[in-house]
Amino acid sequence: MEDPIKESAAIKKIDALIFDLDGVITQTRKTHKKAWKEMFGQFFDKQYPDQAPLSEEDYQQFIDGKPRYQGVKSFLASRGIALPFGDADDAPGFETICALGNIKNQVFNEIVDRDGVELYQDTLQWLKKWKDKGLKTAIVSSSKNCKKIIEAAGIEALFDTRVDGLVSEEAGLKGKPDPDIFTEAAKRLEARPEKSVVFEDAISGVQAGQSGFFGLVVGVNRFDNREALLENGADICIEHFSELDLESPELLEDYFSQQGKPIFPGNREIFEIFEKRKPAIFLDYDGTLTPIVPRPEDAVLSDKMKDTLRELARVFTVAVVTGRDKEDVENLVGLEEIIYAGSHGYIISGPGGLSMEHPDSKKIIPKLDEIEAELKELLEKKTKGTQLDRKRYAIGIHYRNARPEDEVVVQKIARQMLDKYPGHKIGEGKKIVEIKPDLDWHKGKAVEWILDALELSGKKEIIPVFIGDDITDEDAFETLKDKGIGILVGGHGQKTHAKYALKNVFQVRIFFEKLIKIYVNRP
Repeated sequence: MEDPIKESAAIKKIDALIFDLDGVITQTRKTHKKAWKEMFGQFFDKQYPDQAPLSEEDYQQFIDGKPRYQGVKSFLASRGIALPFGDADDAPGFETICALGNIKNQVFNEIVDRDGVELYQDTLQWLKKWKDKGLKTAIVSSSKNCKKIIEAAGIEALFDTRVDGLVSEEAGLKGKPDPDIFTEAAKRLEARPEKSVVFEDAISGVQAGQSGFFGLVVGVNRFDNREALLENGADICIEHFSELDLESPELLEDYFSQQGKPIFPGNREIFEIFEKRKPAIFLDYDGTLTPIVPRPEDAVLSDKMKDTLRELARVFTVAVVTGRDKEDVENLVGLEEIIYAGSHGYIISGPGGLSMEHPDSKKIIPKLDEIEAELKELLEKKTKGTQLDRKRYAIGIHYRNARPEDEVVVQKIARQMLDKYPGHKIGEGKKIVEIKPDLDWHKGKAVEWILDALELSGKKEIIPVFIGDDITDEDAFETLKDKGIGILVGGHGQKTHAKYALKNVFQVRIFFEKLIKIYVNRP
């Protein structure tokens, strides 16, 4: 048998695993929902006979994952019903929020005592394996019944610490979607949040995990709410624990191998710089403003990010510098206040008549047309699932949805094109190979051009900042290395010139909000 500690070397970058109870470890969600429905059924029959029963949608949106009394309050507010909050010692009844919550607790305990506790065996199987490899574990729950449930199920020994409704009450912790119970669990395990994994099945839970800046927030899709989990903070979503390989080099690279200094949680250094020098902000699009998606055309800016970008552009100079065509990213972002540099900066436009197109552009396009036609035929014959992405000044070959063996084929075909069409070069990114003109022009040059055009170059009170996630952003990071700041979002598997790190698009938006706050609140 292999030494478990030796086996754990592949995941030594992970400090701890933090599991929600209901819906992740135990199948008590059905028990909870049954108790909630019974309690509200009694209440409505007695006090509000015209009210519709608690629905699945109601349960997910207003109750699931929240502390009991907050769940009562949230659901009643959704129905326009106001009750005094009351006190936790209130007798079970209909007069206060706490009294209603205590009916629910009474009903829940009756069901557990009668029917016992069902467990998710897939979770237990992998939890035991990971614990054998030396990973520390915690159980968290909003429920005050957590201790009773894990003892009844005989699984208390699998967890190094417990943070539940009882602990929260004693310590004054806020319930989900606040991250308090997760950060308290990490603290008790002496684990860094940014190096820990949260497993959650509830919308409020993944929101809490992301708000606590945890390294990886895993949505566990037990109840057909995959999209809602991903939209609200899950980094990835699984149906079954066998889908998750915590030793995957790609997963470790994306979530636990950040190069540079993490900005969140708690890095004051970078914000102290911005309090003295106003940033001019340059941004990649895919992977920075929107998550990476299987098909590039589906990378749509969220409403929250768009609103935040609009506010950012009111305070700072903001430019999007992307490999996408300029017209494409202009349509996707849809804000007139922003400068757009498309095709890695070969074409630029912005407010006040700002405009530039690379002088060699007329020479570039005809050759790319020839390459595109030939590539299309070769890819259709030799690969499956690749996607050809013709841009004005480059051609991208996406292989994210292709067969694993097609990556080598794509690389070989791209090199054949270079042999046949001299004067071009290969650029690589996340699951993409680009063929582009072999000219001394890149995102870093585009950033310099914009700074010069706006007469911002060399101004001591201004500091240029580039935020990106891909290998193609390294040119900008290197350009700004001695005169600005580079921030890498996630990881791309190669050495970076960026000094600071953000984990994902969520953290990018939080970073923007902090910058806005610094300058809006200035005296």
